[in-house]
Formats: sequence, structure tokens, C-alpha cells
Amino acid sequence: MRKPFGLWALLALLSGLALAQNTDSHTVTVKIPPVLQLSLDATDYLFDFTDATLQGTETVTVGNTPYTKASLAAYLNFLDSGGLQDFAPTSLGGTTNAYGTVTVLTNRGQWTVKIDSIGGTLTLGNGRVKVFAEKVSGKGSSLTSSPTSIASGLSLFGAGSVGQGKSVYKLYYLFTMDISDDIPLAGLNESITLNLLLSSP
Repeated sequence: MRKPFGLWALLALLSGLALAQNTDSHTVTVKIPPVLQLSLDATDYLFDFTDATLQGTETVTVGNTPYTKASLAAYLNFLDSGGLQDFAPTSLGGTTNAYGTVTVLTNRGQWTVKIDSIGGTLTLGNGRVKVFAEKVSGKGSSLTSSPTSIASGLSLFGAGSVGQGKSVYKLYYLFTMDISDDIPLAGLNESITLNLLLSSP
């Protein structure tokens, strides 16, 4: 029995459609954010030369050099001996260590941590505060070879290449006392705020 012409046309059309649908395409989308994360556990580096709880002999080692912790006993010893002397903090807020722990987490190969700005001014001068960064683990290196007076824009540590991943640094601060300082009768009770910045080109 002969099939109608219309049926042949339909079969030919369906055959053509089957051939046209034997391939397909789709996309694969990948989204990766730039990661630049910086955290510091220490909230306050306290240099308390009125503290009477310490004996004046407690020290903190910074860059292989021991520094006496700020205290009343240590300050009286300093006045007795004179000159210039760098002191370690009496205590730190936010941590039980004698230093702050800075953690950098990034997928950038090149990055730098610096003091971006300083809020406030100390009567004795902000340059009396010195900073020292020491590498614990991860990438990059310290950019302070010794305790350095703080300043806006001062680079502390960073990586010039292959800096991706997690890096940990110890952040120390010292304060310099000068025997020639003329302290007012009311004493001094001041603070400044240092803002750190992690940046990448």
C-alpha cells in the first residue's frame, strides 16, 4: 500500500530534526573574588609608667634584644640612670602575648602592609613610638630590620611576588624615654590610633 506523500514529507522532516539535534553547547562560568584580608588581635599597646605591679625587671625580646617593660619601678630606674631608653609595653589588650599577631590572607602575589595613617599626636612626639615586624610563617618578609619610628606610609612587611595564601607576623611596639623630658605636674595620659592597610598593586 502506498504511503501518502504527506507522510513521506513528515518522516523526512522528523529525520532532519533528529540530525540537527545531535550536538549542543553550554557554558562553564568561574567567579573568583580578589581576597585581601588583614587582622590584628592586639587592640591596645599600653605603656603604663605608673604601673606598680611590676618589679621593673620584666623584659620582652624584640629582634634578639631584650627591652624592659614599662612600669613605675622601671621608670624610676631609668630616671636614676639617665640617657635614652626604649621600653616594651606593660601589657597588650586583646592578647596575652607581648606582641600583636597580624594575619594576612590573600590570593594576590604582591602585597604590602603599611601604617596608612596615625590619628592624634603625643606630647613627646609620635616618633617616640617604634615598630618592628617579625615574620612567623607564610610569605613575604619584614621591611623593618630594626625597631623604626612610626610614620604615616611606613611599610611594615610585604611580598614582592608569590605572596598567595596565609602569612603571619608578630607586631611589636616600643616607646623611647628621654631623660631630658619635662613632664607636666599633671602627668601624661595620651593615646594615638594607628591604622594599618593591606594593599596590592
